[in-house]
Amino acid sequence: MNAISSSNYPKFHRRSFLGATAMAVTAASFGSVRAAAAQATETKHADAMLQPAARIIANPPLAEPLARGVAFIEYRVENLRIVPVFGPKAAELSPRIGHLHVTFDDTPWHWADTSGNPIIVAPLPAGPHKVEVLVVNANHQPLHQTVVEFVVPERAEAPAHTTHK
Repeated sequence: MNAISSSNYPKFHRRSFLGATAMAVTAASFGSVRAAAAQATETKHADAMLQPAARIIANPPLAEPLARGVAFIEYRVENLRIVPVFGPKAAELSPRIGHLHVTFDDTPWHWADTSGNPIIVAPLPAGPHKVEVLVVNANHQPLHQTVVEFVVPERAEAPAHTTHK
């Protein structure tokens, strides 16, 4: 008998030893994978912090639709991708993602736009109007804003529909 297989010690089995070794190697590799993932997350977060500031540039409404009471506002956003993704983890992504909060005529509410398409507001009465467009990150934190002010012109009344007898 050898010392390991004496009655004072549990019987040594090669299979148990190999299993324990495999578990130790696996645990060590998961630890390094976890450390690498944490480092990658920190790097992405740092990248997000180092990106140039997001910015929105909006054009005045197109004249022809505006004459009909439709504000068609084209815009472009720099250093941010407009997508329908929300939450604190999404705010850490690089490249930066977000969406728009649009407020019309200083209303106490706004709507979120994630389309990336022009902003269209209709039907509008004649007179002055204001559209505030706020670029926010995926966690709704403001990054940049612009205000578009315009006047909807008075429209000539359309002729009333007549019925033929």
